[in-house]
Order: sequence, then structure tokens, then C-alpha cells
Amino acid sequence: MKILRFCWIIVPLFVQCATAQQQTLQASLSQQVSHWLSQLSQDQRQKAQLAFTDPERLRWGNEPYNMHPRKGLTLDEMTDDQKKEVHKILQEVLSEQGYLKVVNVLRLDDWLKKNYYHAPDDQYYGDGLYWMTVFGDPAGSKWGWRFEGHHLSLSVTVAPSGITVTPFFLGTHPSVVPAGPYAGTENLFTETQAAWQLLQSLDAGQKKQAVLADNEPGNADVLAQTGNEPFMKKMSGIPVSSLNASQQKILQAILDAYIQNLTPALAEKYAQEIKQQEWPHMYFAWIGGTTPGKAFYYRIQAPDGFIIEYCSRMNDVHHIHTLWRIVPQDFGGK
Repeated sequence: MKILRFCWIIVPLFVQCATAQQQTLQASLSQQVSHWLSQLSQDQRQKAQLAFTDPERLRWGNEPYNMHPRKGLTLDEMTDDQKKEVHKILQEVLSEQGYLKVVNVLRLDDWLKKNYYHAPDDQYYGDGLYWMTVFGDPAGSKWGWRFEGHHLSLSVTVAPSGITVTPFFLGTHPSVVPAGPYAGTENLFTETQAAWQLLQSLDAGQKKQAVLADNEPGNADVLAQTGNEPFMKKMSGIPVSSLNASQQKILQAILDAYIQNLTPALAEKYAQEIKQQEWPHMYFAWIGGTTPGKAFYYRIQAPDGFIIEYCSRMNDVHHIHTLWRIVPQDFGGK
């Protein structure tokens, strides 16, 4: 811990420490993913491992399988030991906070299958319908992997320049379990509560800048699907520089809810990058209801392709989608 604090104080040493952490994580990830692949049968491995140049690597989506077919190996197709190895891989790149959010996505999808769709034989929802896909050779210099299914898309690319983890989509439905043994269990609550706190802290003039439209956004989804949308370059909302110190602290808490989903070696890298490159040019924008219980959408973005988005649904505010990405870094810079 003393070394880590010293790295934060002395910037050049921080960079050296971050680089060393990245190298350690790269080696650990390579070993962990290679071990998982070695446990697969030949047929399983043919499904699970694709070429790094396969077009599938650059696709992402959060819809269930009938709306977004995927390549890879599902959890349902794995043995218990193989599943355990997948969870170890997830724990390599996720913090405990992020790992629990991902696990809750799987659990809630199983809740949907049993309590919402009422179809035990449903083939499109459930905690087993999440795909693990490896792109390239984990022993090589540039490779990647993806873990994806309904309400989840986690893309990791390993390269000599470092590890990138964008785009990263997390959704939840319901965000609060209404009944049963897990009644009251909630996912993505900081992303929701801190945003309301920030909105309510704005004065009339600030709110006029931040709120682009006060009508509920219907069932609008996250908007940065490709990263090439016009609003990605034309900033709207309130500049972070127009927020006071306490408001900026709340905004930082929102950022942490997303960035701190990653293991410290990655979270620290992104936190430093955001502080130096994104923060001075960052905007906060809101669309939708301005009182809790109403559907709403917000985004935090900077002109160079950094964006965080959150949206809830008008027909069910407990149906939430979130996304963060740094477009030039998506999939390792492609």
C-alpha cells in the first residue's frame, strides 16, 4: 500500500507502477484464459476460440439470444469446473463491486425467466445463456475475450500497449427484486441514486443547462450504439467546470460507480486518464423525469469519445441499461 500511495504522489513513478501492474495482469490473464481453454474438449474449443480478426470480435449487444445471436461457448455448455474457471477470469479484470454486479445480472436474468416470462423451457433467458469467447491466442502479443449475454457485454483486449475494457454494458431488470427470497435485492443502485443526488443539487440556472428535455424518454435505449452518432462530437448539457466543488464530488461518485467496477490495476489507469484528459472537457446531460420514480436518461461525456450512459424505461423504471466506452479504445483500438 505504501508503494501504491507513493505512485499516486509522484506521477512518473505512478506511471511506472501502473505499467508494472498492467504487465502482471496481462501475464495472469494469459495464464488463466489458456488454462480455461485447455480444459475444453475439441468441440467446445472450436466454438469458444475464434481468430483475432474474426468480425465477431467487433460486435457487441445486450439483447437476448433471439435478438442478438452470438458465437462462443455458453455457461450451459460447460462443466462446473469450466464455469469456475470463467469466474476466475472475470475476477481478474473486475473489482469485487464489478464482479457482484455481473453475477447479479445473471441471477436477475434467471429471475426474469422464472417469474416474468413464466417459461421454464424458455431458450432465450436464464443464467446459463452467457457466452465466453476468446479471440486469438492468449499466449500471443495481441488477443482478447468477451463475456456477453442479456444485459451484459464485457469486452477485454490485451495488447503490448496495455489492456482495454470498453465497451462495457451492464443492465438490470428488475433493478430491485419485488418478491420472493431475494425481495429487495438491488443492482446498479449507486448509478441511480448518485445521479438523482446530482440533479437535485443543481440550481435553476444549472438545471436549465443540464436538462435537455423534461419529458420522459419513453423506452429509449443507450444512444451511443456505434460511437459515430452526431451527439458524440457535439457536447450538450452542463460543463463540469460549471459545477461547484460539492457537485463535482457527486459527479466523481457517479464516475466511480462505473470505473471502479474494474480491478485496481485497470481502474487506476482509467481514473488517471479521465482526470487528465476527460475531466476538463466533460459535460453532464439529463433527459426525462426530474423527480424520483420517473423514467430518465443521463450521460457524462467528453469530445474525444468518452461516454457514460444510463437509461430507465418508462413502462418499468426498474429496467435499467448502462454503458461506458472510450470509442478510440474500443476493442483495443480495433
